[in-house]
Parts: sequence; structure tokens; C-alpha cells
Amino acid sequence: MSHQEEVYQFFQDVCQNKTLQDKLKPPCPTNRQGFVNVAQEAGYNFTTADVDKYVRFYQFYKEFQAAIERYQSGSEDLSNWLKKWQKHIQLCDRDLADDEGTITHYLRS
Repeated sequence: MSHQEEVYQFFQDVCQNKTLQDKLKPPCPTNRQGFVNVAQEAGYNFTTADVDKYVRFYQFYKEFQAAIERYQSGSEDLSNWLKKWQKHIQLCDRDLADDEGTITHYLRS
């Protein structure tokens, strides 16, 4: 499995694994290193550079933590949120301008 596939698998696994979800919630830092530390602790073998290729925008970490909270409270499906993120990344590939307000609005809609 490539590192990119492993990163993708990690986030898919988080959607189904409450222990991983809890480890990614605060006080886990909302940055790539915090998320990679949790992944490596769980046996994944990718680096911050690998996760950067998947995540692409720093807002992901904060928004993913919020999505975990909403999922655990029953107000949002985490795997659907992740699919929305992936769709957003595909759309951003067309236009690399990063507008935090647009990203946040898109992910919460």
C-alpha cells in the first residue's frame, strides 16, 4: 500500500473507530503533526508530507475535529463529511485559491 493509500485508509478508519476519533479531538493539536502522531501511534507509517498531499489546507484539522464532535453527538455523518472534503479538494484542484471562509462554509453546508 502506498503512503497516499495509507493516509486515505487512516481517515476512512477514523470514521469507524471511536478510539481514533477521541485521540484526534482536542487536546490533539490542530495540525498535521498532531494527526500524524495519532496515526503513527495506531500503527500507520506515513509522514507529515504524505498527509499534506491528502489534506491540502490547514483548515482541515480544525474542521475535522469539529466534524468528529458533530458525528459523536449524532448531528452529522463523519464519512459523509470526509466525502465532502474530498469533493472540495477536487474542486480546488481547478482553482488553487484558498479562501478560508469559502472552505468553512462549504464544509458546514
